Amino acid sequence: MKKIAKISVSFLLVLSIAFSLAAPSFAAEKKCDCGEEPVIYVAALGSATLYKDAGTEDEKVVFRPETDAYLKLVGSLLLPIGRLIIDGNYSAFGKSLSSAVNGVFGDLANAENGDSTSNITTKEELPTDPAHGLDYSYYFGYDFRADPLVVADDLNAYVEHVKKLTGHDQVRFKASSMGGVMAMAYFAEYGHEDIKSVIFQNCPIKGTAVAGALFCGEVEIHPTALYRYASTAITTMVPGVGGKILTVLVDTLNNAGVFKKLTDFAGGLVDNLVDQVFEESLIPVFRANCGIWSFVPDEYYENAKKFMLGDTPNAELVARIDAYHYGVQGKADEILNGLIADGVPVMIVSATNVQRTPLVTAWKNDSDGTVDTKYSSVGATVADHGEKLADDYKQKNTECGHNHISPDKRIDASTCALPEQTWFVKDMMHCTTHDGHQALYRWFQQNDDSIQTIHSNKDYPQFLQNDIENNKLVPEK
Repeated sequence: MKKIAKISVSFLLVLSIAFSLAAPSFAAEKKCDCGEEPVIYVAALGSATLYKDAGTEDEKVVFRPETDAYLKLVGSLLLPIGRLIIDGNYSAFGKSLSSAVNGVFGDLANAENGDSTSNITTKEELPTDPAHGLDYSYYFGYDFRADPLVVADDLNAYVEHVKKLTGHDQVRFKASSMGGVMAMAYFAEYGHEDIKSVIFQNCPIKGTAVAGALFCGEVEIHPTALYRYASTAITTMVPGVGGKILTVLVDTLNNAGVFKKLTDFAGGLVDNLVDQVFEESLIPVFRANCGIWSFVPDEYYENAKKFMLGDTPNAELVARIDAYHYGVQGKADEILNGLIADGVPVMIVSATNVQRTPLVTAWKNDSDGTVDTKYSSVGATVADHGEKLADDYKQKNTECGHNHISPDKRIDASTCALPEQTWFVKDMMHCTTHDGHQALYRWFQQNDDSIQTIHSNKDYPQFLQNDIENNKLVPEK
């Protein structure tokens, strides 16, 4: 009897383990009728940690680098900076700078055809918890260096897995920043039959000027841009008394000429080092980075290929980046309108009134600090940052019969790919959200059985003001 008991216990143990491992697949065969399709959060750049030699005794994180790596980089430059101040030898400093940068970021360089080198990997895993709802998101992370059309294959597998795991026939997408690139690549490759609705939050659907300019070697550090960037970073991210104090401090530094002195010093570095740093660091590290290539807007693209790839570019790499640029970014309007035409609700959220990154010649572009408003909105006509459209400006597209000019006369949304499904949030720093944003997204998802527009809810018209003091989004006045 004891032997039989032991066999029975062992059999039950094996059976219970097998059942627990198979539970997700059992859940797949049972349809869920909760009425809330699962949400997949297609995350931003850096969503997946990248490892070198994962699983070995030499394993280390290469992105995002550990704090020690940044401290080591800064420490390695202290002596060269001192020498530069004394002897003005920019070339020697440039070599030290390139060496330090390559030491931290060099492992991010892809193979010449755009593939990752075999020893750089992620540890992303498929989810196992079938619990879902509008307040829960399945997190899709990816290697930001990868070809978006390859990531689209992984995203498709992830969608199929989540559908099976939760017992639903469709999922919702919420894409943030670079996640919008991956979502667009998915739509181009796999269509949208499995998608209930999609939210794009500050996504470089048409690119971002900082990538385009840098990939063309265009660098400029302007004192006005630096001051505005510091100011808008405070006003859009730091509420209350603390923000007011920091604003006074920044204004004081600007009036004292500190930003001018900083840009004068930085300008000297740019004038003397930009070619060397590009040649020794930036081009080798980023030349075959298909993910960053997806950020390059059309007006920069062909010149960027000449600058970054030279006279004898890798043919496989060119084919890959062309496939995304011309087949996805170049067809963004068609893809998005196709979603709407087939009844898939789309919400595009484009932030505005923030100084863009003060590193490039396009520093006047209005933005969310990272992605230019005209690109994240997929085609809005936008005045330069801090300026307005001309006094006699008329809305360009009048066929819809609606007014699409912002109350502050800075944006004409009629030229967007989806003028009726594009919302603008004034004073929103790139992908920096609060309860007000979540309320907007929840309203949209609760009502995504039908196409929602900028006219569907009086609390959420096309032009919104980011009220960070009260964590709300309110109609712009």
